[in-house]
Amino acid sequence: MTVVSGWYYPAGSSRREPAELHGAGGAVSVRTSGEQREPLLPAARVQVSDRLGNTPRFLTFPSGAKFETDENAAIDALLPNAAVALLHGLESHWRAIALSLVMVVTMVFGVVRYGIPALAEEVAFALPSSVSREIDRGVWTVLDEQFFHPSRLGAEVRERLKVRFQLSATRLAPETPVRIVFRDAEHSIGPNALALPSGTIIFTDQLVELADNDEQLIGIFVHELGHVVRRHGLRRGLQVSGLTLMAVSILGDISAVSSLVGSLPLVLTELGYSRSFEREADAYAIRSLEREGVSHEYFVAILNRLEQGACRETGSTCEAAEWQGYLSTHPLTDQRVAWIRRAVK
Repeated sequence: MTVVSGWYYPAGSSRREPAELHGAGGAVSVRTSGEQREPLLPAARVQVSDRLGNTPRFLTFPSGAKFETDENAAIDALLPNAAVALLHGLESHWRAIALSLVMVVTMVFGVVRYGIPALAEEVAFALPSSVSREIDRGVWTVLDEQFFHPSRLGAEVRERLKVRFQLSATRLAPETPVRIVFRDAEHSIGPNALALPSGTIIFTDQLVELADNDEQLIGIFVHELGHVVRRHGLRRGLQVSGLTLMAVSILGDISAVSSLVGSLPLVLTELGYSRSFEREADAYAIRSLEREGVSHEYFVAILNRLEQGACRETGSTCEAAEWQGYLSTHPLTDQRVAWIRRAVK
């Protein structure tokens, strides 16, 4: 005869009483204060909760009454069929825990590295253009307030470049609306160019002044046009939102969901793309320059001038200066130049 101490809960009641579970010959019964409360029944007719560590377990009888006990080893010995539980098996074996951890980390990495970017790309190309325009308004407000001043370039220079850029955009991406804007950024991001989701491409005065000729600026322009055509800005914002949503689903902070859309413009004002996006835009620029009859060496030349200009301005080594201006928002120049020259061979 095996006796297990615990608590007895009558059917339909939360009141509990000290009790004993008696077991012998594959059958069990319950007694409280010497009185039999549950008749002797085959163990197969009693439902037993799974074991998880040392947490108490419940035995449920056909009458609806329950018996609770934390003597798990005794229950396992008395009811062998109840001893096997997946969760208990996992938490009792470090190898299973380690394997589970590796599987979870691998799954999360796969979702972050491949799943979210792929989904963001699908969504970005499915969204109507009105969404990009709405995001642009928020981004433009922040940029003009914090980074830019009205352009100091002559009206003739601005008009000449606008016409040149617009003609290229019409030939290369006729279905993509493009707006060219010039701004002074001497005291903020310096020589730079950036593209907003809906097709606004911004050139700073300092970048225009740095260029030796219009062909060099065409190289920068078609690179930024590649960001617009491939919807990199919108995809980047969606990826950040996707990561936030995943964190919300794991951590349970549902209050963060309502701020996702509102924070998207701020995300996009952090002037930078992933290296994969920059490489994709460079590839687009190479193809576009070939179609426009412009040598890719003009693009290489302006990239080198940007790097040299940053080094002279900071009075430091080029490696230390690559966080300045255009170089702070794009990959390392020597790597880009080497890749561009390999790509055109």
